Amino acid sequence: METIEKQHKSTLNPWFSIWIKPRETMKEIFIFNAGNVFLLILIGSFVQFLDRASFKSAADSLSSPSALIPVGISNTLIGTLIYYFLIPVLLNWVGRKLGGQGTIEKIRYSVAYSFIPFVYSLVIVWVPSFFLFGIENFTTETPRLDSSITLIILIIIFGIIETIIGIWTIFIFLKCLGEAHQFSAWKALLTTVLSFMVIILPLIIIVFLVAV
Repeated sequence: METIEKQHKSTLNPWFSIWIKPRETMKEIFIFNAGNVFLLILIGSFVQFLDRASFKSAADSLSSPSALIPVGISNTLIGTLIYYFLIPVLLNWVGRKLGGQGTIEKIRYSVAYSFIPFVYSLVIVWVPSFFLFGIENFTTETPRLDSSITLIILIIIFGIIETIIGIWTIFIFLKCLGEAHQFSAWKALLTTVLSFMVIILPLIIIVFLVAV
């Protein structure tokens, strides 16, 4: 029995299989509960912070570039707690209303393992970006970058890679969530949208009431 279990564990490596076989990968994950879920969510939250900070040129509004470090730590920790505790509960509740059969634990695994592409993004895109572009990753003005054709080409390539990873991450997440709830990726998309509305609509109503 032990030999059979070990062989079954080795049939799929989630670091590779999650890209093309997300449902099959999650089936094995649900059976063996393998991997560090919290660490995957932590890394995913960190990469998401980097993406937001770069898009908003976050360093422009800070007193010094070093101030980005505590901001990044706090944002990453908050994001990790939200993805680890709040999001699985919400996705499980909404999914079950739509006929899903998931559990909070399975949803948490789905979220965590759909973050594997973010690990690739950290290694392939962000680590070299830190060395090549430095603080200009997070500023509007980029004199060093603008003065080098090579750096401009590289940042365009990194941008394309990150966009592809981001789009594929959504696809993987919907497949993983669908497997957790035992329904289609389309219903997983509906579950995600409705869950988002559960959070956003009350905030919009509160803002509207306060404004009035």
